[in-house]
Amino acid sequence: MSRGKTFYSWTFMVSSANSLLEERRARQRPVIGSSKTYVLGESDAEAERLRVLDEVYGKTSRALLQRVGLRTGWRCADLGCGPGHIALWLAEQVGATGHVTGVDRAELFVNLARSSAHQRGFHHAHFTEADAIAPPLTDATFDLVYSRCLLSHLPDPLLVLRRMTALAKPRGAIVVEDIDCGGGFAQPESPARMRHLEMYQAIVRRHGGDPLLGRKLPRLFRAAGLTEIHIEIVTPVEPVAAVKRLYPLTLARLKPALLKAGLATDAEVDALIADLHALADDSSKTVSSCPLVQVSARRPA
Repeated sequence: MSRGKTFYSWTFMVSSANSLLEERRARQRPVIGSSKTYVLGESDAEAERLRVLDEVYGKTSRALLQRVGLRTGWRCADLGCGPGHIALWLAEQVGATGHVTGVDRAELFVNLARSSAHQRGFHHAHFTEADAIAPPLTDATFDLVYSRCLLSHLPDPLLVLRRMTALAKPRGAIVVEDIDCGGGFAQPESPARMRHLEMYQAIVRRHGGDPLLGRKLPRLFRAAGLTEIHIEIVTPVEPVAAVKRLYPLTLARLKPALLKAGLATDAEVDALIADLHALADDSSKTVSSCPLVQVSARRPA
């Protein structure tokens, strides 16, 4: 990364309409003020969905972290670490002379991550059950502070990004990856996929998040005073089988919140899930994920 410059690398992105109208509507709703706004819940089913999500995006996430200079001996923090897919990989990369701290508010995910770390002998990886908005970590102690698909579920992502910046050492790396649900495609297009994305956007906004946050990350990084900002957008496309499976898995996890909010009926959600499974099984159709926006930067010296 070159200091003082912003780099853009576009892999693929397709935008959808009506996002501005939805954002205006969202601002009129009450905002919930903690990471408890995670609408996908905390369960074994969500842990499996997160495993599939890592199958879809993990290769590009790991490549991104390698590009920021990850090396043996680094101290790393992963906020909203879930079951620890990236945190455990970081532990492998930094070795026993480094240290990795994963933070997640879900007891189930933290316990899964701890169990995996124990099985792999990663004594330098520790997982803490805490709110990622205010993690119990010491400022200016990390070479890398990372999150994936966290900020889009929070009401004040800039506040959290500033907290991440404070945790980093001077010249430390801050890396955020987040989804932009205004893009992606199926060919031929799938009405079920489009309706699913409409539901996802509506329920995430209802819970105080921003399903289009990905496209706003560069502006947030500049507002946080970060330097050497580098931006990439990745959109995995079938034949990665997990790409197709992620859609019905996600909608199934959203179902309780959608029904509670009155945004869909039980029958409608079940029919859409069935249609999305059929889409996943149809080898004649090409399907992409939603774009994942990747932004890396440095804390000023």
